[in-house]
Amino acid sequence: MARRMALTVVLFAGCVWCVVLASRAESGEPAPAAPFKPVADVDGVMTAQGLVFKELQKAINVSKDPKRPRHIAHLSEALAELSNVNIYHAEKDDYRKWATELRDTALQLAKEAETKPAPDDAKMKALLGTLDKTCNACHDAYQK
Repeated sequence: MARRMALTVVLFAGCVWCVVLASRAESGEPAPAAPFKPVADVDGVMTAQGLVFKELQKAINVSKDPKRPRHIAHLSEALAELSNVNIYHAEKDDYRKWATELRDTALQLAKEAETKPAPDDAKMKALLGTLDKTCNACHDAYQK
């Protein structure tokens, strides 16, 4: 009798577990994500940021391509994402503040580039200047 009762409890618990799993799958509830960890070191991320920044400068100051606004938006979004990754490379508040400012300004630039009927070149150049100042402030503190 005790074995039968134990088996019933185990079967019942298994059924409850299956119902929980099925309801979670139907709800589209995602599995918990692992904490973010950059795969590139800070030098690799900084090098990529520098390359994207140089391309952004060319696109804003030189390019007359009709696809220029979208190109500037893509480059700005890439710089924002690299800056977003860079936030995880140090625990110092000022470093994270500059990386966050760089990300946010790059996103503003991407938004301005997509402005219809046409982006404001003066505003884009001003945002590019803000990006440059933010990079230099961090480099003055951390680059050896």
